[in-house]
Amino acid sequence: MKAIKSLLLTFVLIGSAWAAEPPDTQPIAGPETTVNAAAHYVDSIFVNTLASLELIAATPEAQGRDWNGIKRYLKQVEAGLPGVYFFVLPDGNHYSVTHDYTKLNLSDRAYFKSLFSGNRVKGFPIYGRSSGKKSALMAIPIVIDNKVVGALGASIFLDELHVRLNRDFALPPNYTWFVLDASGNTILHKDGDYIFMNALTQGSKSLQESVSKALKSESGEMQYVLGGVRRAHYRKLPSMDWWMVLAKIEHEEIQAPPLLNLSLDRFIKDLQNRLDRIDGSLAEIIKNNKSDVDEEGGIRKLLASIINENPDLVDASYVDGKGILRQIEPSDYKNLENADISTRDHVIAMLKNRNPVFSGGFLSIEGFLAVDLARPLFDDKKNFVGSVSAFIRPELLIDPILKKSVTPPDYELWIMQTDGMIIFDQDREEIGRMLFSDPMYADYVSLLDLGKKIASEPTGKGSYIFLAPVSKEKVIKNVVWQSVRLHGREWKVVLAYRPYE
Repeated sequence: MKAIKSLLLTFVLIGSAWAAEPPDTQPIAGPETTVNAAAHYVDSIFVNTLASLELIAATPEAQGRDWNGIKRYLKQVEAGLPGVYFFVLPDGNHYSVTHDYTKLNLSDRAYFKSLFSGNRVKGFPIYGRSSGKKSALMAIPIVIDNKVVGALGASIFLDELHVRLNRDFALPPNYTWFVLDASGNTILHKDGDYIFMNALTQGSKSLQESVSKALKSESGEMQYVLGGVRRAHYRKLPSMDWWMVLAKIEHEEIQAPPLLNLSLDRFIKDLQNRLDRIDGSLAEIIKNNKSDVDEEGGIRKLLASIINENPDLVDASYVDGKGILRQIEPSDYKNLENADISTRDHVIAMLKNRNPVFSGGFLSIEGFLAVDLARPLFDDKKNFVGSVSAFIRPELLIDPILKKSVTPPDYELWIMQTDGMIIFDQDREEIGRMLFSDPMYADYVSLLDLGKKIASEPTGKGSYIFLAPVSKEKVIKNVVWQSVRLHGREWKVVLAYRPYE
């Protein structure tokens, strides 16, 4: 009987993943009809996910808190909609389909208390520190005898979903669409850069006024100016506290040539300043908290101050004089405390020389490329007691600076260590690769030759042949590069463009 029930659930889960059929959203059907169809389509994606989680929560495996049994069901839902699918315990520790037991803790998340009070979570916007992805959380408590004994959740990746929706909507180029929550946060958008921006605080004045009125009604029309005059229809989603907006761009303003805004000098200056400010922040906070380094509470206060002053850091940690990671903030990562990291190159360098260290790139426990910026810690008697470090994910640090520089979309920026490791690339697939040894680059002699020149010279220019990001056809690329430096390490910042297009 149990086997029959599990087989039936499998069919239901597979069906729910594909239940949302793409709407016929071509504006020739009329904007009101189109926005209504789109609203129901987006709503069904999230409602079906929630329904699948509810089905799994009622299974014997979930009731028995059997992770392996739960994982089998969650994997089926994940196949239809990319995201992090997980099972969380009342203490905040959790398992995910990707990593099994994650060593991360969710108890301080804003939605956690409500979830474990027995409430469903519907579309809570989160930015994953470890995944680095903008997500919308759907979650269901597991209840036994009126007591919440666990919960199931799905953090749906919004960047991946907006690509799917653009394909399914197939709107003409003079139309745009977006989804807002009740606070004006952009949950989804035709242009992924807008996701998690707030239309009530970051948009044009006319957009702010129009959205403010729209969020007070179920449906209607509005007009605003944002890079041109836009006339829009909107509709609240049936089950989610979100609004779908479909806008026609009627009069696009003439934009200044993008090359006028391009400045590698400005990007270099901004990146160098940001690294220097993080380093200076560590030094200043350590200096101001010297008297507290002998106490656990004092060190935690020091680490919390570093995170508060530098929100683009992943975490801050204290490593003792033997290379043991003793304390870490924020508390999401507390399960990593007491890990032995004494074999890492930058920890070895710190223990040997007791000088500030800016590490090379390495693969973090969470699975992404990271670098560490560390400073030595001494007690009142000037005895070395370890180090304090800032844990940096380069892409999260660099993306905002790059957007500020207004680099044209047909230009490519990448950053390389002198050993050839790609620290940052707008093509995320290339981050972490080694230019001089990865098979991906082996057939491109001109790139390898230029790479050696880039690694050895602080500034310069040149050209090479490689693949275009979109077409994957070979193209000629010209480049200029400059360097940023910190504690003896250099990052080579390379700006590439195609001169014959």
